[in-house]
Amino acid sequence: MGFVLDAYAARSCPLKTVYRFTPGIEPPRDRLPDPPFFHDADAIEASVFARLLASDDEAVDLRTLPAPDAATAERATIAAMRAGAPLILAPVLPRDERGHRAGRPSALIREAGDGPGYHPVQIKFHRVLESVPMDAPPLSVTALDAPRRLLALPGRGFRWRHRLPAALQLAHDWRLLEASGYAAERPFAGIIGLDQIAWDGQPPQPLITWLDLSAARVPPHPDTTTIPAEAAPISTLQRYDDDFAVRVALAEGALTASAAAPPPLLPVITSECRGCVWLPRCTAVLDPDDVSVRITKSPLDGHEITTLRALGLGTVTALAAVDLDTLLPSYLPRVSHRDDAESRIRRAHHRACLLAAGVELERETSGPLPLPRHDLEIDVDIETSAEDRVYLWGFWVDDHTSGASYARQFAAFEDLDAAGEQALAGEAMAWLAELVTGRDAAVYHYSDYEVVRLGRLAGHLGDLGVWAQEWASEHFVDLFTVVRQNYFGANGLGLKVVASAVAGFAWRDEDPGGLNSQSWFADAVHARDEIAREQARVRVLEYNEDDVRATWHLRRWLRTQG
Repeated sequence: MGFVLDAYAARSCPLKTVYRFTPGIEPPRDRLPDPPFFHDADAIEASVFARLLASDDEAVDLRTLPAPDAATAERATIAAMRAGAPLILAPVLPRDERGHRAGRPSALIREAGDGPGYHPVQIKFHRVLESVPMDAPPLSVTALDAPRRLLALPGRGFRWRHRLPAALQLAHDWRLLEASGYAAERPFAGIIGLDQIAWDGQPPQPLITWLDLSAARVPPHPDTTTIPAEAAPISTLQRYDDDFAVRVALAEGALTASAAAPPPLLPVITSECRGCVWLPRCTAVLDPDDVSVRITKSPLDGHEITTLRALGLGTVTALAAVDLDTLLPSYLPRVSHRDDAESRIRRAHHRACLLAAGVELERETSGPLPLPRHDLEIDVDIETSAEDRVYLWGFWVDDHTSGASYARQFAAFEDLDAAGEQALAGEAMAWLAELVTGRDAAVYHYSDYEVVRLGRLAGHLGDLGVWAQEWASEHFVDLFTVVRQNYFGANGLGLKVVASAVAGFAWRDEDPGGLNSQSWFADAVHARDEIAREQARVRVLEYNEDDVRATWHLRRWLRTQG
């Protein structure tokens, strides 16, 4: 039976391929949730495409097809490549039935020198570059307004360790171009991230980073070698070919399997599982005490988990019971693909011991904590939109002199520009200045996010901004720093984890979270009817108020310790 896999197959969990092709298996969920941090993905892509289109009058934009189905787009892509278009946007490459591949890169760029072949390009909604020594080999890049004129960029490099999955997608696109006969002479592929680079007198701008897919730059998959760190690097194409072959074999096996049969691989719960439609099916076959299920903060990666399982330590109970110094000699050589493998397993073992004992937070110091009392204590928490604008300043006021406790919020449920964001911050800071002047007061927050955002905005608030920064430097107290310096958390030290576990505080919303609140804000501004908008506004305000009340409860608990 014929089948094809897309560019995500080789970079993704292999069980997705198994489930997709096993007859009779349907996803437990209908669709993936919309990730709030991708709300601007369409705008980012449109901006990149606009700059690419402006670079060449002969560019072909297949987004304008009257019938944009895959078959029509594939025929149009072939026609554009046959005509030698210098740039093709939104292509659909010819399916490679024999190689089991299908794909649609963001763009195709004809090789420099008017050669007949093409290079694939992908737009990614994350940063792809990192700083490297200035004497390291320069990065090959091109500007969006001259995508075929290669330039050398010193001091930057591709983030191979963290962005290998994106490179594997490009290798998939390259193999498709090869199969179609339209590949360029050299296997170079381009990637456009969110990085904004200023060089050669130019303002910060996105660039196309060019990767040599044939260069020996990446490690083989850690499951294929006994001691991963000792294996010689291989090319991105070789790594892709190896990983893709595994997916093809799994798909072939799945096509003849039964939905009732156990999966050929035991699932490993990782960050990729967040939002996956198959997650309920995977967790159903796992021991609830599985290490990948229970250790969610600084989790071990898939190979580390499978290594523990092979050593008979796949559950939290088993990992907590093992003598770590006895384990390390047999464990570490098998996970040497991680430079920090020992520190990672030590943290995981520590967490396993706490989880097995039912301990959420462990004190690592002694004595009273540095939290002196003040006559006026204020908790603050801000909310930002998906466009990174602060639209809500929330405060909880606890006046020990008068005995009054109350919430005060400054919100703008509208699409803010820079001026609107600054005006709202000014309103909040003016209120704060009036409240605390002449008082023994302190403001509490959890992490430095509020201080960082205040610092960015203060420069636009004149004398009020100068006061706010100076006062904050002396009177703002980061409770997260106090917790981090004194405690180790079985599930991390996030406010929701800590306040719920030790202070007994509960948020009113069933799914509280900063990213979720960005979706609620979008509904509060753009929902079609007023009832839905009002419900979303109330949800945001209650969530924000609960955040500041949580820090109040946590601070009260911390003062009882020591």
